[in-house]
Amino acid sequence: MNDTATAPTASSRLRALAAALISLLLAVAGLTVAQPALAADGVAVTASVSSATSAGVQVQVQASGLPADATGAYVALIETGTEASVTGSGGFAAMQWVRGVSAGALTVALDAPAEKLDRAKTYEVVVWREHSSPDATTIYARGGVAVSAAQWDAVFGTDPGTDPGTDPGTNPGTGPGTDPGTDPGTGPGTDPGTVPTVAPKITVASAVTAGAAGITATVDGTDFGSATGVYAAVIETGTEAAVTAGGGYAAMQYVRGIAGGTFRVALVAPVAALDRTKTYEVLVWTQHTLPTAATILARAAVPIGAAEWDAILPAPAAPSIEVFLSDGTTPATGTALKAGDKVVVKGSGYDPTANVGGRGVPIPSNLPQGTYVVFGNFADTWQPSKGAASSARSVGTQAWALAEGVLNQVPSQYQSMIRAQWVDIAADGTFQATLTLKDAAATPGSYGVYTYAAGGVVNADQERSVLLDYGTHASISAPVTSATATGGLTVTASASRLGGIPGAYVALIEKGAESQVTAGGGFLAMQYVRAVTWGAFSADLTAAASALDETKAYEVIVWQQHTMPSASTIYARGDVTITPQQWAALRGTTTGPETPTTPTTPTETVPGGSLRWAISSSFVNYITGPIAKGAIDVTGGATRSGGQFQFGQATGSTYDRNTGLGTVSYVGAVRFTGHQGVLDVTISAPQVRITSADRATLFVTSGGAQVSFATLDLSRAAKVTANGAVTYAAAPAALTSEGRDRVLQGYSTDLNPVTFTIGSAAAAPAGSTGTVAAASVVKKKPLPATAPASTGIEIAPADLEALQTGGQATITASGFQPGEKDIRVVVYSTPVLLGTVTADAGGVASWTGSLPASLEDGAHTLTLQGSVDRGLAFSLARAASPIGACTVEGATLDWGFKESFRTYIEGIAKGGWTLDGVAYEYPEFVWTGGSGSFDGESGAGLVTYGGRIVFTGHDGALNTTLSNVRIELAGDTGYIVTDIAGTTQGGETVDQRDVRFAEFSVGGATPVDGVLTIDGAAATLTDAGAAAFGTYAAGEALDPVSAVIPVGTGCGAAVEETDAGSAATTQVTAVTAPVAESGAPIWPWLVGGFVVVAAATAGGVLLVRRNRAAGEKAGETVDV
Repeated sequence: MNDTATAPTASSRLRALAAALISLLLAVAGLTVAQPALAADGVAVTASVSSATSAGVQVQVQASGLPADATGAYVALIETGTEASVTGSGGFAAMQWVRGVSAGALTVALDAPAEKLDRAKTYEVVVWREHSSPDATTIYARGGVAVSAAQWDAVFGTDPGTDPGTDPGTNPGTGPGTDPGTDPGTGPGTDPGTVPTVAPKITVASAVTAGAAGITATVDGTDFGSATGVYAAVIETGTEAAVTAGGGYAAMQYVRGIAGGTFRVALVAPVAALDRTKTYEVLVWTQHTLPTAATILARAAVPIGAAEWDAILPAPAAPSIEVFLSDGTTPATGTALKAGDKVVVKGSGYDPTANVGGRGVPIPSNLPQGTYVVFGNFADTWQPSKGAASSARSVGTQAWALAEGVLNQVPSQYQSMIRAQWVDIAADGTFQATLTLKDAAATPGSYGVYTYAAGGVVNADQERSVLLDYGTHASISAPVTSATATGGLTVTASASRLGGIPGAYVALIEKGAESQVTAGGGFLAMQYVRAVTWGAFSADLTAAASALDETKAYEVIVWQQHTMPSASTIYARGDVTITPQQWAALRGTTTGPETPTTPTTPTETVPGGSLRWAISSSFVNYITGPIAKGAIDVTGGATRSGGQFQFGQATGSTYDRNTGLGTVSYVGAVRFTGHQGVLDVTISAPQVRITSADRATLFVTSGGAQVSFATLDLSRAAKVTANGAVTYAAAPAALTSEGRDRVLQGYSTDLNPVTFTIGSAAAAPAGSTGTVAAASVVKKKPLPATAPASTGIEIAPADLEALQTGGQATITASGFQPGEKDIRVVVYSTPVLLGTVTADAGGVASWTGSLPASLEDGAHTLTLQGSVDRGLAFSLARAASPIGACTVEGATLDWGFKESFRTYIEGIAKGGWTLDGVAYEYPEFVWTGGSGSFDGESGAGLVTYGGRIVFTGHDGALNTTLSNVRIELAGDTGYIVTDIAGTTQGGETVDQRDVRFAEFSVGGATPVDGVLTIDGAAATLTDAGAAAFGTYAAGEALDPVSAVIPVGTGCGAAVEETDAGSAATTQVTAVTAPVAESGAPIWPWLVGGFVVVAAATAGGVLLVRRNRAAGEKAGETVDV
């Protein structure tokens, strides 16, 4: 259908009449309807400055009456009237996304730094719809923020143009009918009086307010001279600078009518304004001023005793936990536990309202984050309040203690994650959790049950622990360190994870012969180890060469001291491997005696040390892959061989072979670059710090600073000692949060195991240097603007007829190279890539498919482009197809695009997406209001949704737009069709229309009750999509596609042909023209006679509804 079709006269008159009526209604509405209020009906917002310091101001905001369906809102402090300047990155003094709107209300604190404020300007708070920009259609409410002169002074210093403390416009008074802000002396009772010559005095007594929650401070003042009025307030001791007309005090009163210099006043401080951890005082100062050193007349402490505090603010019980066996009553402490056992944790004193703040995900930061209840292996210093890194806390099993009322406010997409580990904190601060014990990934310290604040909040009060006797699997290794005929066989037995035992027996025995071991024999060598430190020890066992039998196998066992070795007493056992060369050395030679020579003490030659590490295979593949398109450079003495980066040992090692502890450093650097230089990561000068037999930390230098990059689990590494050098092979490495954020720019990845040798200073092992790996960048050959050939394609008559009417057809062409790949199938006039094919052994290429539904009728050329070009000129005339179709209105589409791509955008790319005409409802983008046509008999159809998604990242280096989204149905196959423009991840410019981007199976779906439903259809990237998007290869899995397409209950039924068929087609062409203008022509044959009446009566309403929907989505953004 082309857009130049002319509507019949009757239709034109009808639409002209409708247009005139609408114009009249709009004109009348413009005259009679007032400008819309800036705040939505019933929405109220209050904002006040809660603190002001040299760092900035904090504004407390409360809003109520928000729409019932609002789960979140944006709140910002802005210069009055400047909402048009607000973007996701600026235009405000402070801003927060409040994700926890409950019952239409929210509370949030906005912290505005001083550098974003100007005391010469006025400010307001605006609250508006999330995922949008603030304007008249999205703002829920706004309210002014009053910043007093004293508060401005606290931020910027005293304004030289203001007389501090004498502003007659300030009204700190609270007494009814008083106006302390009037000019002193203009009314009775307002004369501040002369300054008394005798220093005024006050005495203060406190008592619990009868029948109310609060403290009454009774103040008796004397020697106030001729003063007729003063201000009196209860404040936190020493905080008079924070007192303003609107706050900064627990209680305040304007004392008037003072006679004879004496007065008595009772100041009632409500419990909500008090904190029993603080002290309070009463200030009395000159009326009509703020309290300063020059205006304060007297001050005295408020005596509040423990009994009074207990009456109004009972001291909360300190958080504590008890751990029981699975019966819930038998204490677990002292009982030997193993993996699979259950323990019951009972907590008390855990404030369910505490721990507000945190990361904001999954629990909004304005809500309590709850408490982690964890079984795991934690370091001696594990507490977040003491600055311990997350690597100090290795978790085995975790529960999440959280008040149910808070959990119900968590966004729905996160609730299932929390509920899987949730236990309730009751209002009295108690909880009960059952934990199933299992090994932690790492063992930085001791096993036990630990609690600490969740969500990234730090709360020392809730950091509690109970250590448990949890049995981990002990291990022992016994490499041969020496084998000679005279010195015998020496093995170094290294045991770990033995727990808190003080000592143990260790012996070299014939394999499996532990039953023969006694105090006097049954072993080849034995030691009593009396110094087991942190569950580990190392001891040398030497057996005489004559005691060994080459036909037998040997092992080392370690068992409980003061016992005999048995299944119940042996901690661990490990095989001893003796090589043929070592056996030969043990046998010695049989030649005659040699003339003895004076022995000399040989100088021990320690092998050179090195560190060999692939760092992260996934990160390396990402750098050299089609997304980052980067390179890896090795410099500074490092090398690369067999995929391993190699670093030589530096001088200055502090490693002690006797204790097995210390630090060893290595030399060299590896640099990763990608995304045209936006990603640039250097890892240099690795250093291993061994702090126990089981644990080490790997530091690297990045950005000129040393960073804790990974933790190493030495208990799972193979340890070999030879010739004075110690090697740890394949030690598992875990990335630290510091390594992720400070080195890898927020990119989280699995690390490869680390192998390192501690020996003497040496160069790195031989390998490659310089650029050791780089992405293979193949420039895409652009599509020719015009068809390169119009002949050479062969097609059967039946296929040609199908091709020309929009059906499926098969074409072939010869002359290509045998087995030639990536032959492009392109249709013209405007080039559209339909896919790629591979030639057979004879150089013949074939393609079977249908033309895009968005391709307009008319003359076209279909081509095959490879080593040679072949073409076919044809004329598309879908109007010749049989009639029997249904109109689609109100269709929806749910599609997340590709989850890993969204994660990439939000993570390493540090970007996001902007939406227009599309909504994002995690984890999918949602389109509504789709319209088009569907043929129930053939299963063909085209539904247009429109909208636009703009993906951005890497500071604008990536900027790709998907727009004008459609679903094309072609029998059992469906396509997501879109226009693609912008700059790809590879930095290439793209601008292609009508791209069949994703392909999915319709699976024979048929309409049910007038609705065609596609539910979670697996989707893959097409050849055309891969060529246009430039990130993934064709066939890459995309997120599943779900769509609901209303087609009408009669869809699929045969339509009776009438003489008015052509007229009906022409009429519907005119009615549906507005849809065609969006870039998705509607096939003329996808209509029925009944559409004429429906369109004539509802077309105008439909058009308005579409426009309104588009307007509601415009400007929508998603924060990441």
